[in-house]
Amino acid sequence: MKKYFALIISIAVISLSVPGQVSAKDGYNVAGCGLGAVVIPANKKVDQIVAATVNGWSSNQSFGISTGTLNCKTDGFAQKQMEQQIFVHMNYESLEQEFAKGSGEKMVAFASLMGCSDLETFGKVGKQKFSDLFDSNTPDSFLEKMRFEVNNNSELAGSCKI
Repeated sequence: MKKYFALIISIAVISLSVPGQVSAKDGYNVAGCGLGAVVIPANKKVDQIVAATVNGWSSNQSFGISTGTLNCKTDGFAQKQMEQQIFVHMNYESLEQEFAKGSGEKMVAFASLMGCSDLETFGKVGKQKFSDLFDSNTPDSFLEKMRFEVNNNSELAGSCKI
């Protein structure tokens, strides 16, 4: 048992004594986002080990990822799709009414979540395609069809960034 402990300590000391910086993707240090990244921003090996320990000890990365705090980014593709899905589920009836007339507060907010800057065209296309968009009477079906329209409509494809 003492041999294994001595071996682990030796490996730790050797790995910490190697000079240089460590790197990670997307601007995160090796420890990732979390309280450790906020408290210990230095990117040296020793600092990152302590930062990772702080992150593990305080169990805060899930909170940071969910809320976009603690140096955690939440602007990825999956995040945007989830925001769209939640919004549509929460506002489906209002969206249906507003798409029928081609304008409205919820429709504008939804256009923003779809990354669309041309609100007039978004409303016009939504009104023209209303019966197709809402034929299944489910939020998921509407969202899928709206994404299809945004990607395949030449006017919307240029002004929207899903």
